[in-house]
Amino acid sequence: MNKFFATCLGSLLVLSSCETADLDLTVNPNALDPSQASADFFLNAIQEDFAGWANSFGSVGSNLTRITYMSGRTYANVYSPNSFDGRWSSAYQGMLEDIRLMNELAAERPYALGMGEVMEAYIYLTLVDYFGDVPQAEALDANNGVLNPNASAGADVYAHAIAKLDAAIANFTTGGGAPANDFFYGGDGSKWIKAANSLKKKAYLNTGNTSAYNGISNYISDPADDFQFSWGTNPAQPDTRHPYYRSSYTPTGGGSYMSNWLMNTMKNGVNGVSDPRIFYYFYRQVQGVPGFDGYEADEEVLECGLPGYFNPYPSGEVFCSPGGGYWGRDHGNDNGIPPDGFQRTLHGVYPAGGKYDDRSFASQKNGAGAGGAGITPIMLSSWMHFMNAEVAGVGTAAATTEMLAGIGDSMSKVSGFAGSPAIDSAQYVQEFTSAWTNASTTEKGNMWAKQFWIALWGNGTDAYNAYRRTGFPTDLQPNIEPNPGAFPVSMWYPNNYTARNSNASQKSDLTGKVFWNTQSPNLK
Repeated sequence: MNKFFATCLGSLLVLSSCETADLDLTVNPNALDPSQASADFFLNAIQEDFAGWANSFGSVGSNLTRITYMSGRTYANVYSPNSFDGRWSSAYQGMLEDIRLMNELAAERPYALGMGEVMEAYIYLTLVDYFGDVPQAEALDANNGVLNPNASAGADVYAHAIAKLDAAIANFTTGGGAPANDFFYGGDGSKWIKAANSLKKKAYLNTGNTSAYNGISNYISDPADDFQFSWGTNPAQPDTRHPYYRSSYTPTGGGSYMSNWLMNTMKNGVNGVSDPRIFYYFYRQVQGVPGFDGYEADEEVLECGLPGYFNPYPSGEVFCSPGGGYWGRDHGNDNGIPPDGFQRTLHGVYPAGGKYDDRSFASQKNGAGAGGAGITPIMLSSWMHFMNAEVAGVGTAAATTEMLAGIGDSMSKVSGFAGSPAIDSAQYVQEFTSAWTNASTTEKGNMWAKQFWIALWGNGTDAYNAYRRTGFPTDLQPNIEPNPGAFPVSMWYPNNYTARNSNASQKSDLTGKVFWNTQSPNLK
């Protein structure tokens, strides 16, 4: 189990008692002061908060790109200013402020400072990627009387993040001052340097700076160096299980739906050969779906499986179920929830720490599979290979090499995960290679994006970025609502930001692009 969860979580700081009859106090005896705190306790909390925050934002990106199921027929109904209040507060009032305070305590501990700098950089990059211009220069300046910080230009925030990554690399190179618990790399500064360089490459890719991107050679290129957070199996006080697991393995069965588009994409695979990762990503509780697979329709649990039920999609598009026992939902389906908790498909062993699909087709509850001991990926070697292929150009020989490396690393990542069986990917890779070789450049763009999306299972932020950069894949499942509104190329500012900050103003719609998004692909 991750050592974090053996650490007391009751409080980061211990308050000192204070006896005084003077009620006109200059210093509040109950206020927490950094001099009373521990940098290690701060880092424990920051790391866990960071993992949950990255997972939460990654879910938004996954919903938008059909990696996971999005509930809500119009984008305006799905995403509102209130949708992001918690994420915004966690970033600014939580992690960024904790990092600032931790820095005061770890001034002579380069390793600890470097960890905070990498996480701060990721936070700011992500905030820009979703919202555009956000507070940074004045964000944590309340001690100097700045209570209504102005937003910094997205390009400036990106520059700040890259500078933080450079500072982190310098701190890890100096070394010394590692915390008691490094939940990501266990005290290996060289791996943190690769992670920092990988995040720099990601930033350069978004901004189109391919020269700077190609100029970085020491990055995550092997699964052994992957930047990820490992979750535990404790179900309560605290709940240390993977967030996906918590929503799938409940006393009443599955609490979330899987994406029909992704399950169908993996089930159909290439040239009729299914993607073997599908058995690791998803667990089927039933062998057949009502209205499909030769099973009688059942209106109570799956209305869309009834004969003659209106199908809004064009011929050939998956609708209602991919078949084969895969029970999910279509993009934007906001129908009521039937009693199907022990029938719908669940998150599998990867990355949620659920159950490997061994074709037993049995209902599952909390404790099944790996008990939630999964991972939240932040940056993986497979993702870097797909980014390399994009930079090289999908029609090039270099892209072919990077594509196959990305698929290979993704397969290796999944194989044997949390005690699951070893994966056999030879036939699938052979078929993919053949199809890729014979594909047109546009077809290769779709194949590249789909393989990237599959590897991104667990954190869809980079799918959201890539979709806005490239417009691939062009054949994503449409929203079930014929007129869902414009695809959100950025998100509403959170309500708790615009309502409480006199220098903030809300966007008029979600069509305003973030600074690096200079392309105009047709998104749906």
